[in-house]
Amino acid sequence: MKVEYINFRGKFLPLVPIELKGKEWVTFLAYLDSGASYTVFHSDVLKILDLEMTKGRKEFITVGDGSLMVVYFHRVLVKFSEIKFEAEIGFSKQLGIGFNIIGRKDVFERFVICFDEKNRIVEIK
Repeated sequence: MKVEYINFRGKFLPLVPIELKGKEWVTFLAYLDSGASYTVFHSDVLKILDLEMTKGRKEFITVGDGSLMVVYFHRVLVKFSEIKFEAEIGFSKQLGIGFNIIGRKDVFERFVICFDEKNRIVEIK
């Protein structure tokens, strides 16, 4: 799968579609972040998936500025690059960057992901 970067607030970013399964499949855009250990979505997504925040495993994770963010992890069925698998997805009210994040755990380890910054394309194999 090849995806062109999306212009987000004047910057071209590797925002790619990912589907999560709640009662039905829902497609979201998320930032492919090779520097992120975990996949984290904003807590608003929990309502869409019909999940409860506090039923997940609570963890404090360190973000880029060194502060801690409360994240609740849930096992969710994911469809990414036409492949379905179960992944541990974190949800947080404190995710304030404006988009969801796809990190390495459970996602990157299943694919070869090549970032072509010059041409603003990401290829997922």
